Amino acid sequence: MRATLLSFALLVIFPAAAQVSELRVRTREAPDDRPLPFVNVQVEGTPVGGTTDDRGLLRLSLKAGTYELVASYLGYGSGRVTVRIPEESEVSIRLTPTGENLGTVTVSANDLRDRLERPTIGVERLSMSEIEALPVALGEVDVLRGLQLYSGVSSAGEASNGLSVRGGTVDQNLILLDGAPVFTPTHLFGLFSVFTPDAVGGVDLYRANVPARFGGRVASVLDVRSRTPTSDRLKLQGGIGIVSSHLAVETPLTRDKKLKLLAAGRAGFNDFVFKWIDRLKNTRSRFADGTLRLRYTANERDILSYSGFISRDFYQVDLISQFAGIVSEVNQNDYGHYNSTLEWLRTYSAATSLQLRATRSDFRPRVFFPQRDDDRRVEYDARILHHGARLVLDHRSGGNHRLQGGIEAAIYTLSPGRLRPNGVASVTGVQLADERGTELTLFAEDEWKVSDRLSLSAGLRYTQYLQLGPGEQRRYAGEGAITPDTRKVTVEFAGLEVMQRYGGAEPRLAVNYAIFPRLSFKTAYSRTKQYLQNVFNSTTPLPSSRWKVSDNNLRPQRADLWNSGLFWLPGDGRYGFGLEGYYRRTANVLEYRPGADFFLSPAVEADLLQGKGEAYGIEASISRKAGPLTGEINYAFARAFNRVSGATLATSVNLGDRYPGYFDQPHTANAHVVYDDGKTHRIGFNLVVQTNRPYSAPSGILRIDGQAVPLFLRRNNARLPVYHRLDFNWTIHNARMKKRRWVGDWTFTVYNLYGRKNAYNIYYLPRDYNRMNQTFGSSPLGSYRLTIFGAPILSLSYSFKFE
Repeated sequence: MRATLLSFALLVIFPAAAQVSELRVRTREAPDDRPLPFVNVQVEGTPVGGTTDDRGLLRLSLKAGTYELVASYLGYGSGRVTVRIPEESEVSIRLTPTGENLGTVTVSANDLRDRLERPTIGVERLSMSEIEALPVALGEVDVLRGLQLYSGVSSAGEASNGLSVRGGTVDQNLILLDGAPVFTPTHLFGLFSVFTPDAVGGVDLYRANVPARFGGRVASVLDVRSRTPTSDRLKLQGGIGIVSSHLAVETPLTRDKKLKLLAAGRAGFNDFVFKWIDRLKNTRSRFADGTLRLRYTANERDILSYSGFISRDFYQVDLISQFAGIVSEVNQNDYGHYNSTLEWLRTYSAATSLQLRATRSDFRPRVFFPQRDDDRRVEYDARILHHGARLVLDHRSGGNHRLQGGIEAAIYTLSPGRLRPNGVASVTGVQLADERGTELTLFAEDEWKVSDRLSLSAGLRYTQYLQLGPGEQRRYAGEGAITPDTRKVTVEFAGLEVMQRYGGAEPRLAVNYAIFPRLSFKTAYSRTKQYLQNVFNSTTPLPSSRWKVSDNNLRPQRADLWNSGLFWLPGDGRYGFGLEGYYRRTANVLEYRPGADFFLSPAVEADLLQGKGEAYGIEASISRKAGPLTGEINYAFARAFNRVSGATLATSVNLGDRYPGYFDQPHTANAHVVYDDGKTHRIGFNLVVQTNRPYSAPSGILRIDGQAVPLFLRRNNARLPVYHRLDFNWTIHNARMKKRRWVGDWTFTVYNLYGRKNAYNIYYLPRDYNRMNQTFGSSPLGSYRLTIFGAPILSLSYSFKFE
């Protein structure tokens, strides 16, 4: 804790000691704003210059004065910017591929200045270099863990599957990799994200000002982009760690260097890790992921690119599961993603371009149940097949307008589940009918700089959703009384026949007004709709959890979000201060009835309820992006509530009263601090303190045949203890301090530095259930706390780069 306080103190007092003559130059690729490495930067009229590193960063030492910086890189137009020393300590230069034939280069200051000037709010942008600097469990570089250090972004715990954004559930986030959706974004029980670290180029999280080109989820959009191959010679990078090892190769494939390749992979075989933990000694796990990116510059106007992604997981849990006649001592989960994206970019002029993208996502979860006495195993499998296409026209008009518009189509086929007995006589095979849906969308957006003080972004998205046959439509009698006993009629539909139709407009509006040159006020409104639902009755959905299309019984979710805030960039622009407030109202949120069982249910709507949700909060942040010491401190006050008030007791929750949502975490404070000496050492700290999530505690006890059974009458009526954790990492870069083609880094990480035993869950068992030595007063039930990581976790990894 002393180390943390010292880091915070340094963050405040460091400017007094910093050298103002240091200038950090970042080179980025337009228009995607990805870091562009190995760019030559020269200070015009002086011998000062150099080449940016693999993160697109170069540090220069300059005396006070005004200078012209010129950036150049083969295959890209040159960039030029004027910089004033010591007033400015960081600049970004964006270079455009010559294949796009753009005559101008957009040059702006650091990301804090972009945040000040543009009409964007609730948007977080991370580069891979920023993610690599963060300490994480077992030393794994992780996109999702990096995002959890920002206000309004959290998880259910160490082993949760995905993110909660501003109190939303994890399925309310649209996660994209090169435009293709990812349905289960984590490896190893939810500990790490599936994105291949060496292939990630940039990450954008939209939690308020969602552009009109995105839709389909009601809480947020996470847009992950793979790295564009740019190297003109062979380049290798990789690493070895406790959990996984990884390797990437980047190289041109043709003599004219028009076709370039990036191939990256990661694999982990983790069985030996679990042997250290007694209760997990029979657990098994292994995973792998890989990304392939090809880029072909056909001519000055046309660029073609292809990206392929594969992710596979297998894990075994030594638990007894009994359902549908299955009795097994071990559950084996095997699931995988198979995604691909094909893209064509055509530029017509310096201001106009056309982009065509086609995507395919194939998600296949399987669960095996080995039998006790023989080699046979019962198999469950499901599938989500998603095809998408999008055409976007981008036009810049007179420097004051940026217009985007296009059309998008998505078709998805869901196989909800199939159970194969494979010769086990006690199990009956089940085959659920496929479900089909399609979304047809038109969208348009204009980012308009009205004046020096006022800019705005206005967009409109219109979607028509269709549930398609073949299939059956189940209709029930009465309002809000969907039970097996109230089914009225079943209607059969033929192939491609429209079974149900939804749709409507989704307006988006954001305004930025400069109160003073370095103080801006922003406000935004957006409406989003979600037609594809994930049905689960826990805080973190399993890979085998049920996905469901909207139909006549399950209505699409709809959210309206209002967001306002202030952003201040004082002095020389090294620090940024943000304050945001938001309110989100959601219709048709999903809930489940007590005792709901969605596994292989042919009429899953009988166990589902829909109600209203609301979330509101205030987020404050202080960030420092320039100098050797960088970091950010965030605090959020956030509440999330649901209300399900059905016509009967069976169709309502908590008697229709408002109750906390599953990710209602009122107070969250986090900070990350990184010191980089620019040569060899980089040291980082993370601190997270937050109110933990709610859970359901028994309201009483029911005795059945002398056995004490907990009775749950109120949902989310208790709360887990406060969660807090401190992490540390230390990276030694190029320890020999020599400029060579092979450069190696060592990274030492401590996750949960002071060994906090944070509660992941609290569960209840009869008092005499293998816990006779415990004391619980007069209650026949004992409450037990489940902790995932209750001690410091140390890791050491080695990574290298060869060029």
